[in-house]
Amino acid sequence: MDELKVALRRLIKRPASALASAATLGCAIAAAAVTWSALSAVLINPLPVNDPEQLLVVGTRGTRGRDTVVRTGFVYTKFRQIQDSGVFEQPVAQWGSPHTLLTKVGDLTERAEIGFATHDFFEVLGVRTVVGRELTPDDDRRGASPVAVLTHRYWRRVFNTSPAAVGQQIVVAGTPVTIVGVLQQGFRGLDLSESFDMYLAFHTIDEVGEAMTNYFAEQGPGKSSPTAGMMILGRLRHGATIAEATARIVATDPPPPPGRAAPQYLLIDANTAAVPEAARAGVSHFARLLAGTVGLLLLIGCTTVGMLLLIRTEARAEEFAMCMALGASRGRLARGIMCEGALLAAAGAALAIPVSWWLFHLITVFQLPGNVSIERLELSLDARAITMTIVAAVAAILLIAVVAGAFGFRATVADALRSRAGVTPRTTRRATRAALVGLQVAVTVMLVAGAGLFARSLVAALNLNSDIDMSRLVMGLIQLQPYGYTAERAQPFFDDLIVTLNNNPAIQAASFSNYEGGMSSVGKRQVNGAPRQFPSTVSYIRVDPEYFRTMGIRQLDGRGFKPDDKQQSPPVAVVSESFARMLANGASALGYRIEGFSTSDAPVTVVGVVADVVGNVTILEPLVIYLPLAQGRPRVYRDLAIRAAPTSTVADVRRETLAAIKALDPQVAPTPLRTLEERVLAQMAPQQLGATVLGALGAIAVLLTLLGAYVIADSMATMRMREMGIRAALGATRRQLGTIVLAETARLVGAGVAAGLALAWLGASTIRSFLFQVQPLDPITLGGVSVLILTLALAVSVRAALRSARVDLSTVLKAE
Repeated sequence: MDELKVALRRLIKRPASALASAATLGCAIAAAAVTWSALSAVLINPLPVNDPEQLLVVGTRGTRGRDTVVRTGFVYTKFRQIQDSGVFEQPVAQWGSPHTLLTKVGDLTERAEIGFATHDFFEVLGVRTVVGRELTPDDDRRGASPVAVLTHRYWRRVFNTSPAAVGQQIVVAGTPVTIVGVLQQGFRGLDLSESFDMYLAFHTIDEVGEAMTNYFAEQGPGKSSPTAGMMILGRLRHGATIAEATARIVATDPPPPPGRAAPQYLLIDANTAAVPEAARAGVSHFARLLAGTVGLLLLIGCTTVGMLLLIRTEARAEEFAMCMALGASRGRLARGIMCEGALLAAAGAALAIPVSWWLFHLITVFQLPGNVSIERLELSLDARAITMTIVAAVAAILLIAVVAGAFGFRATVADALRSRAGVTPRTTRRATRAALVGLQVAVTVMLVAGAGLFARSLVAALNLNSDIDMSRLVMGLIQLQPYGYTAERAQPFFDDLIVTLNNNPAIQAASFSNYEGGMSSVGKRQVNGAPRQFPSTVSYIRVDPEYFRTMGIRQLDGRGFKPDDKQQSPPVAVVSESFARMLANGASALGYRIEGFSTSDAPVTVVGVVADVVGNVTILEPLVIYLPLAQGRPRVYRDLAIRAAPTSTVADVRRETLAAIKALDPQVAPTPLRTLEERVLAQMAPQQLGATVLGALGAIAVLLTLLGAYVIADSMATMRMREMGIRAALGATRRQLGTIVLAETARLVGAGVAAGLALAWLGASTIRSFLFQVQPLDPITLGGVSVLILTLALAVSVRAALRSARVDLSTVLKAE
């Protein structure tokens, strides 16, 4: 107890360094706890269901171009076949993706994510209700009155966890729906990239869902093709194997037509299927990147505390030697040092808890690869994270004890006498301290370089459309069908809205467009009478005559659309620069005739070419055919593009646009109005998270590295004071004396920088897949970071160099 009191007094005596060390260690432990929680919620325990390893999802493996894809959507008849086959004890199903439908709860009207599941879906998953009941067989039949169970998150947000929500009637897509229960907290669906607000019984999907979708694969006049959207899952019967179950599923299919391969079925455990197949590898790589980054920060935290104790130990060398000369044991001296380390580690562990809560809230605005929203994971500091904090603190204490305790045992009377005589101390201790600083420099180079690479990726994404001011271009979708509009009724609404917006002083220009689909790389279209195939998807977009001006898209050849391009006029098209280049093999595309891609078989003539607009960062050469909006069929939806006036802000545009829509119909609400810049950045969410995390940790590492470099230079100048005095007496100039200190700092930091570059080279494969138009060994970034760290380290060493340069031998001798 006495040793703890003495250790506490020593730390309080120099609070700045102690607080810096504890804060660094606390941040490191907090980052580790938050990272563990996030990775656990995505990769280890993504679903709050019973025995997720035994819960199997049916899928098929196929190819798309050169890529292998796994699909988990089936037509309704396949569900019935699997039910009859006896593959699972109790097969269940849900419609794979949520329906975004207009939902009215009291006076609140908003879009909600609606799921449809069989009545025994939650029973098989092991998901219970906390209020009310689950779905029943009577709910899950054609013609039944629709009922819903809410997710806990939606219940909290809309009903403020009121039990009175059960029994209330809401309106979903114009259909009355009764709330019968609330699901347990944490369940958000079976796909981490999606989030459901409520579930309805599956067989009521045709009453609430899309009218044109053939959900039940029914035959007859007016029926569209069956839609493959059912996710089928269940648990194997006792004693059955996956191979046997797969064979049974294969047996439910009729023999394939000649020349056509049979589907390759597979069964995927629910935890694996929770991460979208296309993003699984990316999530795994990103997890390794985060884990490695946090590991480096923990290393810096422990190194910082070890450095503090090491410096304190060296400063007390004479005290330790005298204590041992008077009979004190080495063990007692070492325990005193270890008590200081224990107090610092305990302070860091205590600080880690509030920092963890802060970090949880900070990272919720980001997304992981595959559109996995961190906010939807509903992370919290659970028992596992707290345990990890304690384990990390204990590990830090042990490491600190090894580093500092070792030097406590090495104190001797000879050390004190050497210090008294003014002799330069042995280099072993300085070498250890230099190694710690070099390690800090190496880690700092990695962190700052990683942040720089992510930042350059974000800059590259924002520069994709360099001719367009994406920050002032606001876009959104207006969908009128949920409000009871037909295509004929919608047309006057859109006409009045565009006139109102264009007359608003806050708006420079406004226009409408409609996305009408596209042709994949396997499809063919007739170009000048001959079939043509293109390397990527060709998109078809109908736009009004003001679209190109509103978007700021440059006209490269020919003309844009005119008000005269109407239904009765000859069909025309304007194409993107990349499409024109492929269409005409580098020559002029004007006059080319394209047919077979729209609702009308009439060929269209290319009358203009415009610059590319990259809206999807994965497609840098967008192949787009623009068609006149007036020459297409009337629609109940329109994409809205608005350019803010020079004197207005984006917030003004959003406010004025919503006011104009509400003035025409108070019920209508567009999708969130976001700038083109925000849309592009939303696709770069992993890069934003990486830049933020690595940037914050890198900034901490830089400060600690500079502190370490300063301590090394200052202590070296102090310990070599007598040597510098002798050099000065022998004729060394002040410049030469100062250069000695700066040169040693440069050698130390340079070695750390070299080690950091080597670590960056080793980690290049991990970060490569998350960079956009930047290489992981980008010389500009790595060179700039290296020069920056070296320059800053030399800058903080200047004071020590100047002190060495002004030394006077007579003054040194007098001091001795």
